[in-house]
Amino acid sequence: MPTELQYLISAVGLYLFMILMQTVSATVSRKASVADLVGARDDLPTAGLTTFHGRTKRAQANFTESMVMFVPLCLIAVYSNDTSGLTALGAALFFYGRLVFAPMYYFGVPWLRTLAWFVSIIGILLFFVELLF
Repeated sequence: MPTELQYLISAVGLYLFMILMQTVSATVSRKASVADLVGARDDLPTAGLTTFHGRTKRAQANFTESMVMFVPLCLIAVYSNDTSGLTALGAALFFYGRLVFAPMYYFGVPWLRTLAWFVSIIGILLFFVELLF
């Protein structure tokens, strides 16, 4: 399996973890019960949710925005047989940048969070460079 797809699978695993963190943080804050979470979620309590829960929600939303770019670029590179050391590096930078980004966002570490985000964006840009040139 190409390196790029291995990192894509790892990124999906991280994405699933972040979704679970969001759910767990809502439950732990005792503002939403398990019964609330298995229902239609139309009337979930939002007032008083913890700052940590808000961070997990925003971090996951931010990851969604970057996955929308990373997934197609990764698949295009692999299935057009246009992979290289540059795309492998891009995939690694994306994944490890996002791996660091999540806890930095959760715990409110501003400069490292931004640096980790930037590293992941550089990873995406490396795919663009390889695919366009």
